[in-house]
Parts: sequence; structure tokens; C-alpha cells
Amino acid sequence: MKILKLTSSIILFFIFVFSIAGCGKKENEVKDNKQSTEMKNDEKTGDMKDAGKMVNDGKYFCPMHPAQQTDDPAVKCPICKMKLNSKTDYNKKMSEEHEALEKKYAGKKDLIHFEVKLSVIKSDECERLIEAALSSDKGVVEYHIDIVNRVIHMYIDKAKTSKSNVEKVISDAGFDANDTKAKTEAIAKLPAECK
Repeated sequence: MKILKLTSSIILFFIFVFSIAGCGKKENEVKDNKQSTEMKNDEKTGDMKDAGKMVNDGKYFCPMHPAQQTDDPAVKCPICKMKLNSKTDYNKKMSEEHEALEKKYAGKKDLIHFEVKLSVIKSDECERLIEAALSSDKGVVEYHIDIVNRVIHMYIDKAKTSKSNVEKVISDAGFDANDTKAKTEAIAKLPAECK
């Protein structure tokens, strides 16, 4: 009988200990879930605050989503959460690239300097689509795309292509090129973030 009482007491003791430990575990899980939810809510609130600080022509821009611009250097891109870049620094870099391109091809009579004004470029993926289109035209010698100011500076070989052909290649990819508008079918084929 004594053994039975002792065994019962030990079993009850372990049940009690495990139930207390289980409660503590559940309490920690609830606390962790609450903290996780609070962090997600804080991120969403931060995203909404950042999205509310976006402007059409700001001093800072997202390198992956150049249409996302602001005047506040502390804001992050509401789409990808990246730190924003200074437009002043970027424009200086683009100017240097443009000058280097002009210097490289100065005096080449068979080449034409050509600039194409683009429609809005919403992401770096759109830039890659334009680059792919340009690579299909063998008359495009060299170029650089300024995604913030929406312009392509290039040199083309006038014996292999024309300005209107380059504009058509870009518009066929789904982007306006100077006065050559992209067709509805081409725009429909673009990824959602480029429309």
C-alpha cells in the first residue's frame, strides 16, 4: 500500500511539473506571437508612413523602383524597403557617363549620337527589358540608360539602323520612345511592375 501511495504521489508530482512547464511554454508562445504581430504592424505602419512621403520629383529615389521618390533621406522604398539614393549624386554619375560616351565616339562619321526619351520606368526589371530590346538591333553601338530621368543616350551606326528603327524596337518592347508610342499589345505583355 505504501508503494502504491508513493508511486501515485510521484506520478502526481510529475503531472503537476509538466503541466506548469507546459503553461509556461504556451505563455512564451503567446508572447512570441504577440511580439511578431507587433513587429509586422510596426513595419506596415512604417511602410504607410514611407509611402505617404513619396513625391513625383523628389531629391531621393529607389534604385530598383525609380518612380518611388521623396525629399526625406530617412525614408525607405515602400516597395522593396531599400535605402534611397541621392538624385544629385546619380545625376552627376549620369552626366559623367554621357560625357565619356561622347568623348569615346567623337569624330566617328559613321555614328550618330541619339537620345530617346522613355515613358516612366517603374523598376530595374523594366530597364533590363529595354536593354534586351536594344541588343536585338545590331546598329546600336553603345548606350547608357538613365532610369531616373527616363532617357537613353546612345550611339548608333547609321549604315545598320536608323533613329526610327531604334524607337520602334523600344516601343515593341512596351515602352514609349520619343514620339513613338508603345502598342497596347506590347504593354499587355509587360510584367505588372512595368505597366
